[in-house]
Amino acid sequence: MKNGTIGILGGMGPEATAAFFSMLVRLDSATSDQDHLHIIVDSDPSIPDRTKFILEGGTNPLPAMLSSARRLLAAGAHIAGMPCMTAHALLDQLRHNCTLHILSAFEETSIALKKFSPPIRNLGILATMGTRQAMLFETAFPDKDIIWPDEALHRSLVMEAIYGSKGIKAGNLGNEPKHLLLEAAHILQNQGAEAIVAGCTEVPLVLSQKDIEIPFIDPMYYLARALIATARKGLF
Repeated sequence: MKNGTIGILGGMGPEATAAFFSMLVRLDSATSDQDHLHIIVDSDPSIPDRTKFILEGGTNPLPAMLSSARRLLAAGAHIAGMPCMTAHALLDQLRHNCTLHILSAFEETSIALKKFSPPIRNLGILATMGTRQAMLFETAFPDKDIIWPDEALHRSLVMEAIYGSKGIKAGNLGNEPKHLLLEAAHILQNQGAEAIVAGCTEVPLVLSQKDIEIPFIDPMYYLARALIATARKGLF
């Protein structure tokens, strides 16, 4: 059976897209260059900001996301993933308006969490205010207790780490955003979180399991695994 081609609907942001591509290559079982899956990356950083759209009624990113999906389809992609959690607020519309088979990081993480032993019920979320406002985690994980930082702390710690002048989207992968996110993670843990979820694709660029005492869950890992498994089985 011929393998499928994976598409990455990226650019949201570019650094997270590059990290996701690298993750796909790393997780793919291959013994030579030729054994690896075909991956097509469309990294379009001009896609309007998803959080700004949700919170402030900024430019709708859907048309640009649809253009990216159609480019991937035209280039030969059978399935695709989006390395942007907030963009999943538009996934249903994207699926409805494009024939490209787009997997969901939320759906794949939900499946994976059902297999955790001991089970995890209380999830502490490090994500954008846009993801919070859209209630993406509450919708995707109705059987879990979703824990957020206090809104003021969410803005001063998590949003500052992601969007601040010295934040990750500004190209800073150093200690400043890391310390802000670690402080938020500790607050969530004190609120009863049994695991910390990297609810924004910028978060794992500076945080990893070695920084967190409780399980650190990266939805991109489960999305990447699902894309590889689907492509390898020709299930598209």
